[in-house]
Amino acid sequence: MTAILRKFPNQPDPPVVARMEGANVHCADGRVLLDATAGWCSQHVMGYSHPIVLDAMREQMSKFCHVDYNAWRNPMLEELAELLLQHAPQGIDKVYFSGNSGSEATEAAMKLSYQTHYNEGKPGKKWFISREQGYHGATLQSMAVSQIDILEFYEPIKPPFCALIPPHYPHRCMKEGETLEEYARRGARDLENKILELGPENVCAFIGETMLGSLVGDVPPAPGYWKLIREVCDRYDVHLILDEVYCGLGRSSKVYCCDWDDISPDFICVGKALGAGYGPLSAVLTRSRVEDVIKAGQGRINHGHTHQGYSLAAAAALAIQKIVQTDEMLAHIALIGERIRGHLKSELSQHPFFREVRGRGSLFSFEYECPDLPKFSSEIQQTLDRDHRVLVSAKWHRMSYSPPFILTTAEMDRIAEASVSAFKSVAKRWGA
Repeated sequence: MTAILRKFPNQPDPPVVARMEGANVHCADGRVLLDATAGWCSQHVMGYSHPIVLDAMREQMSKFCHVDYNAWRNPMLEELAELLLQHAPQGIDKVYFSGNSGSEATEAAMKLSYQTHYNEGKPGKKWFISREQGYHGATLQSMAVSQIDILEFYEPIKPPFCALIPPHYPHRCMKEGETLEEYARRGARDLENKILELGPENVCAFIGETMLGSLVGDVPPAPGYWKLIREVCDRYDVHLILDEVYCGLGRSSKVYCCDWDDISPDFICVGKALGAGYGPLSAVLTRSRVEDVIKAGQGRINHGHTHQGYSLAAAAALAIQKIVQTDEMLAHIALIGERIRGHLKSELSQHPFFREVRGRGSLFSFEYECPDLPKFSSEIQQTLDRDHRVLVSAKWHRMSYSPPFILTTAEMDRIAEASVSAFKSVAKRWGA
């Protein structure tokens, strides 16, 4: 029995962690797991117990752990903001430290979007459009623009004024004979049609994960898709919010995932990789125009949290981003994906269950198709843990990888080889 209200009360107690170091989790039962999930939620991008990050946090703790974001000026936050803007898309020149989680970043971006329209004299622009099979957070507002089957029972208490369009998922959603360019244009038409259905005067923003995330398995957009979406948003005075909580800050081997698509949104949400598990921190990157409009209107941002810009987490984030946002680290992140994806493709592309290996940088997935997919994936995950001491997120129809950036080539190869071995052994029991 435990006094903790557990998320999964019907499952066995999870293992106890004794310590964590590098890319490895040392369990109290003696097992040492090579973690290809970076903390299961892909947040520990710099691995565990990184000495540079810990030193930065110790130094900060000797001064103060937190000062109020609104009452005091913290030069360290200003340095972090400047670093975040160093590689930001053109026109993005302001950082709002929204809180601690990615959900809070989503909420902040949505509220800032609406407040901007409101202060421009357009209070009717209150609808948000998002995509099916997308995920933007666990708070009610962020959940309202997400779609997960297990959360559908919350429908009666979700905030209104949220609409969905089809997901952007080329492998599963392209029509027979359709080209990627045609599919991208169809996706943009879906958005335009929904805006026209709701009335452009009523639509506030479109929100989407730059690369569809871990729910469906790291799906990059079709070439040109986001440029077409940007054109539609501009045409109808609709803000574009890109959720890069999962795929941003180096994960795609570029600082911002939208760099792959050569577009500049109105808002970018970041989290996870910002504090990288060393401290909770999230932010929204946006444009000076947002500040100018609100300054001339209500005169203040009507949103806030107690631990916005949490100082101890900011110290960790500053140390982390100084490491991540270098050509050397971004090249290493690209290598992680190329090396593991290449091995999966070469060993499994001819397997009858194989469907696709896809992703960007160190975020990628291997999709497969077979009878009883949930059980098949569960067997793979258990086999990797039991026989190979490797932790991979295998769920539903895919094995998803989000390893820490500090992997050695030997660790990359171990993850790749273990994945192939586990997949083949389980598939053999499935008759393939």
